[in-house]
Formats: sequence, C-alpha cells, structure tokens
Amino acid sequence: MNNPLFLLLLFWLLCFSPAASMAQMSEPSLADRLQKHVAILSSDSLEGRGLGTAGKILARDYIADHFRSFGLQPVNEDYFQHLDLRIGLARVPGTNVIGYLPGSDTALGGEYIVLGAHYDHLGYEYRNGERVIYPGADDNASGTAVMIEMARYFSENKEILGRSIIFIAFDAEESGLIGAQRFIGDNEVFDKESIKAMFSLDMVGMYEDNNGLNLLGIGTLEGGHDLARDVAEAEDIRLQRTTHDIEPRTDTRPFGNVGIPSIAAFTGRKSPYHKPEDTHDLLDYDGMARITGYLQALVTEMSMLPELFPSKRFAKLQRPYALRFNAGVLGHIGSTHHVYPDEFFRANNVFAFSTGLFVQMHVGPKVSLQPEILYDYNGSQSAKGTYRRHSITIPVNLNVYIAGDPGGMIRAYPIAGGYFRLNMAGKDGDANLDFGTQHPGHEWGVNAGFGLEIMKVHVAYTWRRGLTNISPENDGRVFDIGRYLRIGYRF
Repeated sequence: MNNPLFLLLLFWLLCFSPAASMAQMSEPSLADRLQKHVAILSSDSLEGRGLGTAGKILARDYIADHFRSFGLQPVNEDYFQHLDLRIGLARVPGTNVIGYLPGSDTALGGEYIVLGAHYDHLGYEYRNGERVIYPGADDNASGTAVMIEMARYFSENKEILGRSIIFIAFDAEESGLIGAQRFIGDNEVFDKESIKAMFSLDMVGMYEDNNGLNLLGIGTLEGGHDLARDVAEAEDIRLQRTTHDIEPRTDTRPFGNVGIPSIAAFTGRKSPYHKPEDTHDLLDYDGMARITGYLQALVTEMSMLPELFPSKRFAKLQRPYALRFNAGVLGHIGSTHHVYPDEFFRANNVFAFSTGLFVQMHVGPKVSLQPEILYDYNGSQSAKGTYRRHSITIPVNLNVYIAGDPGGMIRAYPIAGGYFRLNMAGKDGDANLDFGTQHPGHEWGVNAGFGLEIMKVHVAYTWRRGLTNISPENDGRVFDIGRYLRIGYRF
C-alpha cells in the first residue's frame, strides 16, 4: 500500500471531500465561541447575574461545567469556594468558581499564575412595574468568556506551561471585590506566597473602539513592560495603555494589597457601562479573539520564565514604612472673617477661595504628609467696608487614614497641620493695605478638617485659624478664620 497515487488519493478524500469540508465548516471559530459565551451569560434568563438571583447560579454552573469538561482540577471537590456574604442587613450566598492546571516543569510547577474574571453583575430592578435587567455583556461576560477560552486552550496544551495556572470566576466584585478578597484571605488550597502573578480580565469587549488593549499594573512585574510589548509585537496587537500601579477598581486590588504583581486587562468603558443597554450585540468579538490569543502567548511566556517576581518599585511599596509620592491640583471655596478676642463682637463672613497644587508623601499605608501652595483670596467685613487680601498660602497637613484599604476606592482621614501665609496686596475699604510697615506681611496659623479620597478625587472640609495678630500696631488683636470645602484631583 505504498503506491504514491493511492496515498495522494487518500489525502484528497480526507481533506477535500464534502464530509471533511462540512466537518471543517462546522467547527466554530474562537470569535464564535466567545460570542456564544457572552450571549448566554448576558441573556435575560440569567437575570443580570446579581447576588441572590437564580440567574447567577446558572452562570456559576455554566462556568463550572466548562471547567469540568476541560479537565481542570477542582478545589473542594466541586470547583466551588462558597462565600457567606453580608450585604447590608441581608445574608446572601456567593460562590467563586475555581479550577487549576498543574504546570509541566518540575522546578516551576509549585508556583502559580492566576487568571481571573468576575462573573457577577448588577442583577435587575423594577421601573414603573417593569423588570429592567442589567445584562453586563462587556461588564463582565466578556472577561469571563475570555477566561473560559483560555482554560480550554491551556487544557489542550498542558505541555507548554511551566508554572501552574489557577482559573477563577470571582463572585461579588460589584459589591466590593469580595470574591477576590475571600480567595486571598480564606482559601486553604493555594499558598498565596506561591502565587507569582495575577490577571483580572474585566471589560475586554471593545478592542477597536479603545484602539487597543490596556494592561493596567503590568509594571508591578519585573520586566513586565518589556515582556508585554515584545509579545504584543509578535502577536500583532496594540497595547494602548500600560501602568506601574495596581488598578483599584477590579479584582487586582486584593492581590496587589498582599504584594502579588497584578495586571488588569481592560478595553475601556466604551460600552454602556452599568446600564441596561450593555448587550452582547455591541461587542467586538474579533477583537476579543485577538486579546485571547495575546494573553495566551503572554501567560505562556510568563509561565516559563526562570523567575517571576515583583518590580523593584512595587516591592518597595510593600514595606511597612515605604515612601510614595503623588501630586495634583486643588481648590478651596468657602468664607473667611476676622475675630476680635478683646472685643464683644466678630466680623461678618466674606466669600473666599484658594487654588493651587499639592504633593502627598505617603509614609506606609496609613499616613501621608500633604504640603500645598495656593493663591489665596481672603478677607472679612470691617468698619471701613470690606477687608480683602491677595496672598500666597502654604498649608502643610498630616492625613491619617482611618477607613478604607490602601489603594482602595474610598479612604477617609482626619486632617491636622499648620500654614504659612505671605500677604502680597490688599485693601480695607478704599485704603490700600501697607504690608510690612503697618500690617504684617506674613502670618502663621493652624489647619484642621476631615477628608475623603474617592479614587483620584479628594474632597474635604477644612478650617484655618490664624495665630498671628494681623491688626495694625496698637489697634488691638485681630485674627483670621476661614472655613472651606476643598476639592482636589490627583494626577
């Protein structure tokens, strides 16, 4: 049977016969499989995958069934990490879905890379008696679909993995990253010291609209930027934005808080974010397929590196008293007035504002020192009408964070410190103020208040009280007091 003509005929029949052609045509593409996953996970029957809904249980079982069919190894014998959640006054069950593939390298197989995607969403609400569902196609059926297909790929190509891979569909991300926090804090299967890197696939359905893929936090991994760009060039994919910092708005944050390099794959909020219009027909499935291929290549490279460890910058931030700097712009709006401690009255308020720049020096996770430099317009009602000054004010405050995680979405802190003010020009009624001879050209004072950091936005109530007598000589004692709403933005 070694006749070349016979072998050629057999090859033709296998490759080009109608039956073979039909078999090839029936095999769905990666983009088609991704679209199917998203369509199912964002369908009305899954009720927006909200906590406490039967639809979220269907989503959980859909993911677990795929993990089982791929041959992923389970945790707790059923792929489930059960979470007892308290949301407000209600207790609600939740579930992380977890499977893993052992690495093929004997030296590296005891280390792990986590590939995670949250599968919960906002559920539904009633408007005018009608049930309105939040499908969450991009957020985050898209990331869940990519994670499922990556599990399929690596289960079919186990030999290319050096390190082991953990696949996790996180629950309760929308309720405060609870699923990721519980995995890091409560799982008894994987030692977090052995987890060398983590990916969160969250909203990856808008590749073309975003003009590429964002890898937020890739710089927390030593050599991460260079590796990501080298693989992107080889895979012909556009990296739109890469950063050195942990992304706090997704499941990377709990991993980053314990020192694990964590990368958020993200294509921006181009979809109708957190709206009922976030439906599966709007997503870019060819782009998702390209992202899936890229991440598979990147994770394969990472799994085989001899060492995988935090970047020097990121590792430094994990020290108890690490120094970290950031800066931004801010403004104060409020009122000021003068007090006369030797008299029985006080002056009326006038409108006041200040604006300028700030720097924060963080000392560990709980304390920061914040100097500001401000143009300051202040004053008071006076016997001559209105007292006004143009000043440069330099407050220096100590912020102590009493609520919220480092790098979290919301942090609260009391404010205490002092300020120096240089007075440049002003008037009392129609008379110019002569600073340096009759009126003091500078003054000192104290600050106090309470603030909130909401992502990059800073909001605070602050109070300033002058300690320098600003009255002309032999005219009694006069001190300045101001109350402000402060709003800032961190770069």
